[in-house]
Amino acid sequence: MALLTLFTIACCCGCPAYFGKPMWEQYPAAAALPVELAGMTLRDDPDSVEAARQLEQDLGIAALITGDTFAGIYSAANGKRVTLFGSTGYRFSPENDLNEEIARLTTEYRLTGVEPVETGIRGTYQRCGTGRQGETAIVLCAWADHGSLGTGLFTRLSVEDSSRLLDEMRTVVITRG
Repeated sequence: MALLTLFTIACCCGCPAYFGKPMWEQYPAAAALPVELAGMTLRDDPDSVEAARQLEQDLGIAALITGDTFAGIYSAANGKRVTLFGSTGYRFSPENDLNEEIARLTTEYRLTGVEPVETGIRGTYQRCGTGRQGETAIVLCAWADHGSLGTGLFTRLSVEDSSRLLDEMRTVVITRG
């Protein structure tokens, strides 16, 4: 009887704790775009600021965001450019949200070869693929977790390098708690 009681307690408390842990670790979240990030500088020219503002507006309309949105365009001296945009707010099913975001962006960026990327973090999902922004070849990588969803558009980088850079940027831009 005591063993059954212990088993019941373990199931009643342990299972919710196991499945709930990613939620309370990842939500709430906030985003702040620093001026310098991963060796790149946030562009503040009028065209870049307007493009970032438009991305935030489009993201809010597309997803009916209840949290905050963020967007910025970073560039490096060697010509590499990263456009980073996303939102914070509670996400019950981040994997489904990521799939919906990739589907939303597939037509706009003519994405192909979209594959999952292992994050090593329970409750965090990432996918990357290649595409085009106008006539420019890009790599698009996106992530979703229980507190945020974000997308990076990368020029002059491989899929692997873009994936690593997105992870680095996410850990700097998104704060928890």
